[in-house]
Amino acid sequence: MDQMSWGRGCWFTSRLLIAGLLVGIAYGQSTGGQAPGGPAPSAAASQSPTPDKIVVKVGDESITQGEIERFIQGLAPQDQKTLASRGRRALGDEFVLMLVLSQESVSHHLDSTPAYREMLALRRRQLLASLMYQEILRESVVTPEETSKYYAAHQSDFGEAQIQQVVIRTKPEGAKEGTPGFTAEEAKTRAEEIRKALSSSDDAKKIAEKYQVPNVIRVDAEPFSVRRGSMRPDMQKAAFELKDGQVSEVFELGPSLVFFKVISHRVPELKDVSSQIENNLRQQKVNSTLDGLKKNANVWMDESYFAAPAPAGQPGTVNVPAPAAPPPAPK
Repeated sequence: MDQMSWGRGCWFTSRLLIAGLLVGIAYGQSTGGQAPGGPAPSAAASQSPTPDKIVVKVGDESITQGEIERFIQGLAPQDQKTLASRGRRALGDEFVLMLVLSQESVSHHLDSTPAYREMLALRRRQLLASLMYQEILRESVVTPEETSKYYAAHQSDFGEAQIQQVVIRTKPEGAKEGTPGFTAEEAKTRAEEIRKALSSSDDAKKIAEKYQVPNVIRVDAEPFSVRRGSMRPDMQKAAFELKDGQVSEVFELGPSLVFFKVISHRVPELKDVSSQIENNLRQQKVNSTLDGLKKNANVWMDESYFAAPAPAGQPGTVNVPAPAAPPPAPK
């Protein structure tokens, strides 16, 4: 989510209730660049001398400072920043609301309903799975030697190209008068004109000043970096096969024509990509562990229930074979 919602009850229902106060353990996801074990403790948490101090109390139930801090540590980094800038009062109000509603739920005997028992069983499984996933992350250690070996074998995969890009907007045939963009032929003509200018001059700023048209033509005066794997295959091929100073062919990209001038190429040093390599290798180890666990777990699924939907635009029924009986439980 792009921002936290602080309206009464909104943040509570999206973070505390639905998440079940799992304290940010990310089930089924990688750590996104963070070391195994979750985000680093916040400054307030690491400096807190009183984790057992009660900071919220509703009736006979209370929440300690340590519980609040651990919950904050489990939030996404952007949410932690928002919380730090706006203060914790709204978060405290949500914990109060959680206790009030939970106590009211008990008074209405909702904790003895089938729905509660079903949800509790599901949450228990989610929590146990999350804890196990976190344990697998901790155990999936990547050594510096493994990182160096991977870099040596895949060095070219991290190659970067500095390019200056030109984008020319086109408009569909029969477009209404006033629609921004050029016709297909006009766009091709203008593209060739700018390509010739880029090929014969290194003054991108001057070319940008001459040809730039707001909302129609964009000429990047400053180059930017692209890495292998971040571009469409044909455009990537051009970016890494063209020599420095050469200009690519014109590509159709949606309602635009796109081409670029290659300024330079470089391969980042190991220290610049070591974090990315470590994360990739760690995730490979995690995935391998998960695959092994599933392989040894005697898994059965009803393929007719989980079958993919019929292709769109193809009427009629899809004949799915009757599911086999589930395998017998191991003795």
